[in-house]
Amino acid sequence: MGNWIKRHLNIEYICSVCTGVFMLNEAGLLDGKRVTTHHLAAGMLQRSNASLQVESESKVVHDGNIVSSGGVTSGINMALYLVRTILGDKAADRTAAYIEFADPAAGL
Repeated sequence: MGNWIKRHLNIEYICSVCTGVFMLNEAGLLDGKRVTTHHLAAGMLQRSNASLQVESESKVVHDGNIVSSGGVTSGINMALYLVRTILGDKAADRTAAYIEFADPAAGL
């Protein structure tokens, strides 16, 4: 998986949900980056790469082309963040309403 990720470094967004950020770290993509992960894995992630700024209280962190989210359900926050970033507020608000997600900006 690490080699596949490395071949696609020029894409606009590389995203991870929950502990998927560990794969990005192993691929060498996170040095010096701000990231988040599941709160119970934050300490292990920080120990694995001292250059990281692990923001375990954040649901979504965007640094450069890396977008990471906390626990699994934070992936919804991340998806809505990307919709808002790419398509704008109206599209994100409509998407959140459609999926009955109360506050798409919560925890950002």
